[in-house]
Amino acid sequence: MSFKNREIDVENLSNAYIFEGKNEEANKAFALDFAREVFSYYGIDDENNPDLYLIDKEGGVIDIETIRQVLKDIYLRPYNGKIKIYIIHNAQDLRQEGSNAMLKSLEELRDYVKIIFTCTNRYNLLATIRSRCQIIPIQAEEGDLDIDMDKLYSIMADIYNGKIDSFYKNKDFFNKYKDDRQTIYKAMLKVYQALISYNYNREELDYNTKYMLKKFPQISIDEIEKAIFLIEDIQNAARTNINYDLSIEKIIFNIFREGNF
Repeated sequence: MSFKNREIDVENLSNAYIFEGKNEEANKAFALDFAREVFSYYGIDDENNPDLYLIDKEGGVIDIETIRQVLKDIYLRPYNGKIKIYIIHNAQDLRQEGSNAMLKSLEELRDYVKIIFTCTNRYNLLATIRSRCQIIPIQAEEGDLDIDMDKLYSIMADIYNGKIDSFYKNKDFFNKYKDDRQTIYKAMLKVYQALISYNYNREELDYNTKYMLKKFPQISIDEIEKAIFLIEDIQNAARTNINYDLSIEKIIFNIFREGNF
């Protein structure tokens, strides 16, 4: 996904947002990341945060009882005394009565309440709800690489920050490219090229790429170049005969070493 010509100002938040994109999981991931960024701005730790509410029916209908519970809670002050955020994932699954109930609350939200709707198509929401929200379109990653670049950015950033378990938790992500290994190598090179553009060339990047790159620690140009040379060597070797799993592990553990030793 990429955000173009639009930034969300955490200092001047809207009361309600719609994050619209074709990838449901990417929508949810961005909403959660954005909520954590907002809490961080207010100096609030997001670990076990009682003021972050996620309504996710995982493909089921969002019934009126769920919305009624949300509406009751909205009128209670946040535990942190500053802000509370509700994420209604796949809001296109709201029943009509739930949508109508949400609309009434949107008209009288208190300043400390922020609501984020995620959806695959904004036009499946009531026009009156849309009119009361700031709409943020989440577009598919540009280019010819058939890969979830946001996920790759997150995994690589985690590993640079010492979270090696992120690699093991996402082994299925890498296994998908066993028969299309050039795609994953090219995507990793794209991450490093973006890091060079962001940290050293000061090139203008789209908002979402900048947002993902902020998760990385400062990496020297020498370290980036070494990582690029390693991937290019593996990329060339892969055209003959190389074990895919070992090649990915070699890259991942190189990232871990450079970030933590």
